[in-house]
Amino acid sequence: MTTIEKISQSLKKTKKQFHTINKAAVLIPIISIKNQLHLLFQVRSKKLKWQPGDICFPGGRVEVTDDSPEYTAKRETFEELGIPIDQITILGQLPKFIASLGMIIYPFVAKIESLDNLLLNQDEVESVFTVPLEWFINHQPKQANMLVGFKPDDNFPFELVPNRTANWQQKSQHDVHFYQYDNFVIWGLTAQIINSFISTIKSNTQL
Repeated sequence: MTTIEKISQSLKKTKKQFHTINKAAVLIPIISIKNQLHLLFQVRSKKLKWQPGDICFPGGRVEVTDDSPEYTAKRETFEELGIPIDQITILGQLPKFIASLGMIIYPFVAKIESLDNLLLNQDEVESVFTVPLEWFINHQPKQANMLVGFKPDDNFPFELVPNRTANWQQKSQHDVHFYQYDNFVIWGLTAQIINSFISTIKSNTQL
């Protein structure tokens, strides 16, 4: 028999899972090169099944053992690029993003001290490169639209849902940003995060 006590125990067991499910964090690494601030990017390994060869910031899913999304961003940066956590100085956090598949993304801006001792995880990262921050300040991203559609499968019970037919589908539109720097194309969520970051510093400082 289901009781209030059993319900309470079940919810306690899943509390930690709900805290981490569908959450991820990324780090926006800033480094000074010849007295000029640069953003550090990584090119995803072609071995990966998800978005191989794309350009992104270090980051990944929030794990149950992570104290916070901020720690996730630091941990993933260490695991992917070999930058020690104690050499990552968090400068602040941008507003969270909700990706097209419902993943909540927490972006953190951080200062890193050096690129001298990078140790790339070859299973995840093919290479890294930097782009001057001023370049993003002076260049607006190109924009396009992405349509995301939902349509019922063959086993959808139309008889239970009034006013719906087999041709029923839903669509939503999302803005997609693109930055082209030399031979690199930075797009999608990474470009959206950059655009948010640049807009934030432009609105709060005299650049």
